[in-house]
Amino acid sequence: MASRRLALGLLVALAGLGLALVAVGAALRRTPMGIPPRAVLVFDAPAVIEESLPRRGAFPFRIRPQPLTVWQAVRGLRAAARDDRIRAVVIHVSELDWGWGKVAEVRDALLEVLDHDKPVFASLTGGSELEYLLASAAGTVACPEISTLQIDGLALHSLFLRGTLDKLGVTPNFAQAGRFKSGAETFTRSSMSEPHRLAQERLLDDEFALLVDSLAAARGFTSREVRSLIDEGPFTAREAYEAGLVDTLLYDDEVDSLAVASVEGEAETVTLQHYLARQRGNPAAPRVALVVASGTIVPGKSRGGGAFGDLVGAQTLKDALREARERRSVKAIVLRVDSPGGDGFASDDVWKEVERCRKAKPVVVSMGDLAASGGYYIAMGADAIVAQPMTLTGSIGVFGGKFNQLGLFRKLGLNVEGVSRGRHAEMFSPFRDFSPDEREAFQAQLDDFYRQFVAKAAAGRGLRASAVDSAGEGRVWSGLAARGLGLVDELGGLAEALRIAQRKAGLDPSRDVQLVVYPRDERTFLERFLSDYFSQDEDLAARLPEPLRALASTAALRAGAVWALMPYSLQIR
Repeated sequence: MASRRLALGLLVALAGLGLALVAVGAALRRTPMGIPPRAVLVFDAPAVIEESLPRRGAFPFRIRPQPLTVWQAVRGLRAAARDDRIRAVVIHVSELDWGWGKVAEVRDALLEVLDHDKPVFASLTGGSELEYLLASAAGTVACPEISTLQIDGLALHSLFLRGTLDKLGVTPNFAQAGRFKSGAETFTRSSMSEPHRLAQERLLDDEFALLVDSLAAARGFTSREVRSLIDEGPFTAREAYEAGLVDTLLYDDEVDSLAVASVEGEAETVTLQHYLARQRGNPAAPRVALVVASGTIVPGKSRGGGAFGDLVGAQTLKDALREARERRSVKAIVLRVDSPGGDGFASDDVWKEVERCRKAKPVVVSMGDLAASGGYYIAMGADAIVAQPMTLTGSIGVFGGKFNQLGLFRKLGLNVEGVSRGRHAEMFSPFRDFSPDEREAFQAQLDDFYRQFVAKAAAGRGLRASAVDSAGEGRVWSGLAARGLGLVDELGGLAEALRIAQRKAGLDPSRDVQLVVYPRDERTFLERFLSDYFSQDEDLAARLPEPLRALASTAALRAGAVWALMPYSLQIR
């Protein structure tokens, strides 16, 4: 027995020594060299860019490279704009699964490089308006001669499941507070209601106008010329060149060479990841907390949601805000919200913690692609709210209900019977519809929640309740429209939110600060170890066709809960 224990101990020691040697070797191999005095920064825009900063792995080295986040990309590009060693910037753009807010965020950083009289080159290997909008920030836009630019306009679609639910024998029992709150219509209707269509038309008009104006300014066209070009699309690479949409027909490596040739003297290319790895903050600089809320808001702790995307746990977010509030070294808080909303009561929990934070130190919200319904709820108590012009925001309204699944069970040859005590004991039973008085009681609950939502938004925004109600009723706005309504204070991205937070904290906004990122990584060693091998992109549910993902998402709706949530599939492409 003793010899076995000794052998086991030696085996464990050898394994630990091996891992340590591998870690040291990996660290040595990954130690970045210095930045040359004349460098061209190359940014390969990833297909997916996240809000949350990288979490630590199980070991001190990584099996897979950590992906860039929005803030890292923006910070690197803004630093490059002021860095005398960086003489030019290249961005490689292919198909992006980004929202309009993230594109605007990175695009603004590229424009800052141009403002510092440094050339920016874009290599665009395909895509649609979203990709072209990002690439258009460059002074020189190139694409391979075999590529296609799918520039032909924007469309917004909403999926309706009522017909499918009828065939399954599932009866939706839903109610809503807010004339434009179309989340329930996903399940209760087979087509758009008039308020729903009106809101979608206005939103699409705003987004399209912003797109046209941005492209016109970037490429030297008039707005009328851009609209005409969009009507003529899509374009082959040669057609895009002849129309003035791109400046030259080159491949990625040829664009890199073109950028290097634009620099006087010998220059070298440096990747954005490499450049970021060489950035050293000032340890004496004041600290500002960056609290990230990215995903659907739910009770409890944050977790992966499979087909539903990331789930932001109210408890996790409250703990992060509380720690930022209690740390004396943290002078201000920037809350980054990129969320369609979620559970109403969970959102209210987070709102209350934001209120506590605001009494202790400045809290400024930066909105990403969307901050709607519950996402707006957690933001409305901040000292200031910053959104991109194309950020989807507002949707002040709620809905909720349940599904009666008895018909489905009977189609499958099953039956359900039970006994109960109390007139409304089975109010949220999944095997019967609401009675008339139960429906009335549930509607009253939603109406009361909505009134409180409006009152809290009015208090936080310094508006009349009637004005918030008029801008609310579940209606989704662009960030530009939301500013005009008083729901948003300023237009811009994380950098603008950080400047406002510094001013409110009495700090010099022109000086650098240390960002302390929350929430901290709460995963166990095993969870971190497995995440080094498996990425979320490999989740089978995430690869389901859109209709099946939407149908699967109904499983996330808890019966009787109040949902402050946008329609699931609101994507503008």
